[in-house]
Amino acid sequence: MKKIFIALLLFLIGCSSKKVSDGFLLAERYFENYIRYYNSGDFKLSEINFLKSVDSLQKADDNCNLSKIYIGRYLLEDNATYIEYAKRYALIGHCEDEINSINFLVGQKYDYKKLPKSLQLQAKHYNSSQDAIKELSDETIPDWTKSRLGRNITLRFININLLEEANKLIEFVLQIDRYNSWTYNLKKDLTIKKDICNLKKDNCEFIDERLDMINKKLNKN
Repeated sequence: MKKIFIALLLFLIGCSSKKVSDGFLLAERYFENYIRYYNSGDFKLSEINFLKSVDSLQKADDNCNLSKIYIGRYLLEDNATYIEYAKRYALIGHCEDEINSINFLVGQKYDYKKLPKSLQLQAKHYNSSQDAIKELSDETIPDWTKSRLGRNITLRFININLLEEANKLIEFVLQIDRYNSWTYNLKKDLTIKKDICNLKKDNCEFIDERLDMINKKLNKN
């Protein structure tokens, strides 16, 4: 399980040339729980586990991996506060790979070849949902990365009025989030699906009912 999750985290935010620290071996357990709880909508437990992950890495003075998990949190929550934390730790630790990833995420000059695979996929242009689904069907890509990237690309299709492509891709994402019972992700997926439905001027009644059920489950957390 440790090896699997380390591979998952390093896939998402890239690996450094440094040997994985003992602090990271403990931190990855907490970070895995953070992801699971956050995607499920249990924000209190997700926060507790993230802070435990941070604490484990701080005890090991592991600044590059601290930068990594804050990049991971930024990617998951899209909150600019976390990219600032990631940048600070990357500067403290002289972490070139993490600084390159941060530069990409904030729109500054970066080296595409040095980005981790997930960010390379994010940087790509997709002409169709089929192209995106083909890339995201790679079994080495963790489900939470597939889910995040799938929504990101779906929104791009909506912005250029490729509504059918957007609808096909968000259905792909919905399957992933249903399989994992990620209730909060399902809310985000269905909200996007409703936006597509409204833009197409279709009957969105059933989507409203699905969103209502999901929101009731989230409110119980």
